[in-house]
Amino acid sequence: MSQNFAAAHAAAAHGAADLARRAAFRPILRLLVAFLALSATMIVVLIVTTLLVGPVDVAVWIRCSFVLASAIVQILFARGAARGSRASWARLAIIAPVIVVAVVVVVSIPDFLPAWVRVEQAVCGAIVLPVAVLALLPRVRTLFPRHA
Repeated sequence: MSQNFAAAHAAAAHGAADLARRAAFRPILRLLVAFLALSATMIVVLIVTTLLVGPVDVAVWIRCSFVLASAIVQILFARGAARGSRASWARLAIIAPVIVVAVVVVVSIPDFLPAWVRVEQAVCGAIVLPVAVLALLPRVRTLFPRHA
């Protein structure tokens, strides 16, 4: 009987931890989906601009493609973390702040990108900033103990 009780208690604790992780990552995933949508929309804008107006600078294509790829990667990491992967959480906790810093640097370089792209990039950074903060909150960090 005590084995059944212990097993039931362990299952309940695991279920509670799973619910807490999923709840913690719900806003993170929503933000990252918004980031993905904005990044994908920007690629569509670049395609339409190229077709209707003329070529868009290669630096803009490269930067926007990297941003779209980073949105996809972050969503994959956040989904893995929400499912309990400590490695995915650690990767997200590292990459999100790096992306925010990269956006700040790129947006602040004079004449590197057109103003309309800099605005889009700044909005992307503003979306990813809370992801970086939320992923590193102590209450989220405790959901991924080192020994797990």
